[in-house]
Amino acid sequence: MKNVKSWSIALEQGCQPREYPFSNEAVPLGVILAVLDFKIWAKKAMGIGCYFSEEKTGRKFQLTVYRDKGDHRYRIKDCPLDFACCPAGPGYLYRLEVQLNGKGNVTLYGAQLLGGTSSVAVENAVG
Repeated sequence: MKNVKSWSIALEQGCQPREYPFSNEAVPLGVILAVLDFKIWAKKAMGIGCYFSEEKTGRKFQLTVYRDKGDHRYRIKDCPLDFACCPAGPGYLYRLEVQLNGKGNVTLYGAQLLGGTSSVAVENAVG
């Protein structure tokens, strides 16, 4: 079940996407443990804006996951996690691998759901 919000619904529900920068300087690199606070459909691409808070520091940042052209799921290469239906909100901790790509842009290379409040939610996350 998809649980990605539209921009207007996210704002109505109190989400503050502007507090989550996406610039190279603002997004932490390396392996990061973070909570996926909420997700919003991207406006200009076939993707999902994922809004994270780093577990240790509370630092907020945004990463985009694009639709896989082969299976039409919103996931990153070699990762079974489908971001269109993976759980978001307090209690769901993710292990992220974030690096700069060949063009020098921040890119999500790996993601794993480490824990949550429901084993069913974890099973649904991998589709």
